[in-house]
This record gives sequence, C-alpha cells and structure tokens, in this order.
Amino acid sequence: MPVLTNTSDLPEQPRRGAAWSIAEPERELDSNLIRLPAGEGIDPHVGAEVDTLIHVVRGGGTLVTEGAEEPLRPGDVALLPRRTVRGFRAGDDGLEYLTVHRRRRSLQIQRR
Repeated sequence: MPVLTNTSDLPEQPRRGAAWSIAEPERELDSNLIRLPAGEGIDPHVGAEVDTLIHVVRGGGTLVTEGAEEPLRPGDVALLPRRTVRGFRAGDDGLEYLTVHRRRRSLQIQRR
C-alpha cells in the first residue's frame, strides 16, 4: 500500500530537525523532511555509506561541500555521493529539504 504525505500539510513543529520520516518498517528506502530555521545550519561532515538525493521544498540557503558553496532554492535537487563532505546553512526564510537514500541496516549483535 502506498504511503502518501503532503509536505505542505505538516505541522509547524518541530522547528528544527526531521519534520517527517517514512514510518513503514518493511522498506528499502529512507526519506526525511529536514527543517532548519533561518540562520541555522548543519556543520560540514562526511556523509554516510549511501548516496543521498536532496530536494529543496521551501526556503533557501547554502549547500557546503568540500570545495564549494552552492546556493539552494525551492525546486533544487542535488545528489550527494556517499562519503562526501556536505553541510547546510539556512537563509533568511529557513530551509526545508527532503532527503532520499537507501535504507541503512542497523547493526545487530548475534551469537556465534
């Protein structure tokens, strides 16, 4: 059964962080809607072991990579290859973007 969400209908809270995530447990894909208030950001860091696609939904800001800074505006889509540097800075209207990537399996302890 499809999972349908309209990002325009999401509540104002949280003001920062994941405003929405896929809750379906039997999925192979992860997606989150990330919100950053005006002037806030996520420091540059090396991404995980999965390629990540982002789509800017609202607001604007800057994508910070290892050697450049790219402006972000609604409608922009960026592919962030695995293990590359990325960071985000929200502009005057904040920044809201959707992430999509292959689901990372959690580590599990097993008996020998």
